[in-house]
Amino acid sequence: MISDQDVVQKFRNLSRISIDSKITSAQIYKGVPVHLWKGAHPYGCARQKAVFNNFNVIPKYCFDCYKVCIAPRNVVELFKLLMVFEEIALPLDNTRKCLVEERNNCSGTYKGLVYCRDIEEGNVVRKIIRRVVSEEISPQVSVTLKRGCSEFEQAYPEYARIDRVSLIMQYRKDWQVHEDFIDNNFVYKPYAADATADISDITADGLTTYTRGEILRMQFWLRYAATIGDTSYLAIAGMAMPPLPHIKRPPFRNTIPFKRSK
Repeated sequence: MISDQDVVQKFRNLSRISIDSKITSAQIYKGVPVHLWKGAHPYGCARQKAVFNNFNVIPKYCFDCYKVCIAPRNVVELFKLLMVFEEIALPLDNTRKCLVEERNNCSGTYKGLVYCRDIEEGNVVRKIIRRVVSEEISPQVSVTLKRGCSEFEQAYPEYARIDRVSLIMQYRKDWQVHEDFIDNNFVYKPYAADATADISDITADGLTTYTRGEILRMQFWLRYAATIGDTSYLAIAGMAMPPLPHIKRPPFRNTIPFKRSK
């Protein structure tokens, strides 16, 4: 099992690294990127969101998208999950990410997501994740399976109901015209390398395998924890960190004691 001290030891210098860059994402990805999956659009989720945001319809591709959802209970467990995601063996090296929830219309705080291409694969991966998370973090960490993006569920609640396979919502054929419009008229920005990816000037012990962008996002996680009142972040940061003024989340309940070394 990954101990609290393992996390502190690995990330103890995180808050002391200065990176002169602005964060553009609070998410850290591992595995094969979703836009490189077989049958995926070359612009991945950016294309799918363009369809939904412009026409309020769910793209056909997203009807086969399932996610295993992990809910770390504090920021220390989020770092543990990142460590799990770096080492775990999954059937297709599934895309997986750790993040903090910034959206005002979505519940939760710390999250891990593993992407799957159908419900059968989702159930297989969920069992793998549940076992590993139980062994490496805690049996009390929630591991569930959901369908697609939260925005889709909010617009079409029936889309998210997957408990009875025979009643799962199907794609509406009349939506295809909207997808065709996006494909014929929408211009996407090409995928670009992370502008903060150079790690040549990062020499802190234990962090040399992470990109500048990833370290920046980890620092964001610590400030997010400070903002919502999750004091477990102090064990990693080693000092108080300034809150994020744009983050508005419900008060955090610190229910898991951090195990400090004697």
